Amino acid sequence: MSSPRVLITGARGFLASPLEALWRGKARLFLARRTPGPGIIPTDLSDPSAARALVRAARPDLVFHFAGLTKPVGLDELWRCHVTATQSLLSALASEGRPVRVISVGSAAEYGAAGGLRRPAEDAEAEPLSDYGTSKLAQGLCALSFSRGPVEVIVGRIFNVLGPGTPENLAPGAFARQISLIEAGRQEPEMLVGDLSPRRDYLDRRDAAAALTALARRGRPGLAYNIGEGRSAPMRAILDGLLKASTARVRVVVDPSRLRPIQVRDLAADVSRLRRDTGWRPRVPLARSLADTLAWWRERTGA
Repeated sequence: MSSPRVLITGARGFLASPLEALWRGKARLFLARRTPGPGIIPTDLSDPSAARALVRAARPDLVFHFAGLTKPVGLDELWRCHVTATQSLLSALASEGRPVRVISVGSAAEYGAAGGLRRPAEDAEAEPLSDYGTSKLAQGLCALSFSRGPVEVIVGRIFNVLGPGTPENLAPGAFARQISLIEAGRQEPEMLVGDLSPRRDYLDRRDAAAALTALARRGRPGLAYNIGEGRSAPMRAILDGLLKASTARVRVVVDPSRLRPIQVRDLAADVSRLRRDTGWRPRVPLARSLADTLAWWRERTGA
């Protein structure tokens, strides 16, 4: 049997990279993102003609759709990169008339306040609290609307992710970067922090990639699936885990100017649907994930 043709959009990104590693050698990979690079098909998916050209070139059996933005750039741009791009991609796939399974990557930000629930299931009330969450919710609904005929669509809503490669716009990455600078003697041994009490569901990005792969193989088309550890941890535990993995003595100081109103105090994923349908379980312990996050930042700061 020939290897499947797998298209990964948003390739080489923080979430997409470990999934690419999982499939390398097991499939014929086609990697796409907006900016060019080695082995990349540069594509602006919000352009329908570019999306059609990509689909004709790749002729995929399976698509992992990561392409999008996490930066606070405003709803118009987020909508273009999430909703318009998804519509262009799925329209191009549908027009080919070939069987294809699409895993569209969603976010816990779609739930937002979640009607006050602390462990929302996939059918929970969606109350996004940001433009990002709004655009990702609309993206998922758009993607699922194409799940008919030869096109099979599944949405994987990923909760908070960490591990090697965590960028500094995410709290674990910001913490790890500062600790690595302190270890290297490039920052005073003091960290100013805000409120560390909010609880979030953290999952290693390698486990997230394995969950998306499990959905590609055993997920049910037309459904959304939560992807997370299934339990929450306070931000303080994330920082303490990074400090435990560090060689430095760091003084943590709460800075009143960094305190912000917290709209959601505790949010974790109900992953019962994912586990029931695929058998997936996370394998990377939080302590290892945090140590690997810090090690990755050390390589970049010279610690």
